[in-house]
Amino acid sequence: MKKKILISTGGSGGHAVPAGIFFEHLKNDFDVYLCSDERGMKFLNLEKEKIKIINTPKLKNNPFLFPFYFFLIISLTIKSFIFIRKNNFSALISTGGYMSIPLCIAAKILNLKIYLFEPNMVIGRANIFYMKFCEKIFCYSNNIKNFPRKYINKIIVINPLLRKKFYSIKINEDKIKDEIKLLIIGGSQGAKFFDQEVKDSILNLSKKYKLKVYQQSNNENFEALKKFYNSKNIDHELFDYENNISKYISYSNLCITRA
Repeated sequence: MKKKILISTGGSGGHAVPAGIFFEHLKNDFDVYLCSDERGMKFLNLEKEKIKIINTPKLKNNPFLFPFYFFLIISLTIKSFIFIRKNNFSALISTGGYMSIPLCIAAKILNLKIYLFEPNMVIGRANIFYMKFCEKIFCYSNNIKNFPRKYINKIIVINPLLRKKFYSIKINEDKIKDEIKLLIIGGSQGAKFFDQEVKDSILNLSKKYKLKVYQQSNNENFEALKKFYNSKNIDHELFDYENNISKYISYSNLCITRA
């Protein structure tokens, strides 16, 4: 019988997408379930029977709301405790964020092994909070800023997480022949730097080369960016979150993205 693993995630794509990749790579060897809030669900394209929604709200820094948050976290921790115990999980993997607080507390009470994931070069506040409870933390480097030195032996350095299909992407040569196909990815919440600060460079490129731009933006900047490209007659395609990002990779021969 396969061991059961629970993956906790939610919020932005930076948390939810890695959780989906963990799920994809582990599901053949383990019985894997995933827990997310409503925000994270839009980034997850998994079997619905394998997903549990525990909707931890975004915690605002408002002292008047602290009593409400306290009782809410207790309520969600009890809900998480019942869910974990009922399904007899043997380990929890958390991809960080405040969304995982109730699950990590419940997992600690039930003495589950807890594993964390930190993809950034500066450790997140939630992962610092969970650190003393976890067995190991998966990172892309062992030189993470603000990492508590007494827990440095918990770091396991891994290669960047990629969906399995990324290993089989083939560049579509017919699509990029005699043309610069530029892919700009700022993350699921958008990156204002890309939307606002690189426009002059793209405009200069468009005057010298045949150019097609694929750019990820968000609702806040979408219309202004579209208006800019249209006014300058620059061929473009804008998108928000795209689950099948590999199609844009296969069309492109140059990419600008966040580190």
